[in-house]
Amino acid sequence: MKNIVLALTLFGALFFTASTVSAKGVILYSNGPKIDVVQQLPAEITINKEHVNLGVMYKQFSIFWIPIWNYGTTEYVLINDKEDTYFDVDAKELETLRTKFNVTIAETPSISFWNKIGGKILILALIAAFGLWQMRKG
Repeated sequence: MKNIVLALTLFGALFFTASTVSAKGVILYSNGPKIDVVQQLPAEITINKEHVNLGVMYKQFSIFWIPIWNYGTTEYVLINDKEDTYFDVDAKELETLRTKFNVTIAETPSISFWNKIGGKILILALIAAFGLWQMRKG
């Protein structure tokens, strides 16, 4: 019995001690340009002595690295191997890549399935799972 009284006293003391606690939620999000490498280019294709690959640039809003919404135009760019610098590319340069280097490039740039639809499916699945959990709980 003494142990129960002691445990309840200590437990109660935790709630009645004067302290200020402040918690802020952290929501990681990003909003702005995103570039995905869509095709590795031959080693001889360089800009400023750096090898570049073909990429697709678009704007995206994401929460916790889950893509929620894509907006703006989608365009081809050349991006270096470190993926920290990109270069605009025009139709003439794309045609040069197709003919001179025999690179297969689609007429219109497209975003990967995950970035286009995958995040939306995941968010809907999480909302549905939370709804089912709430229905079973209550």
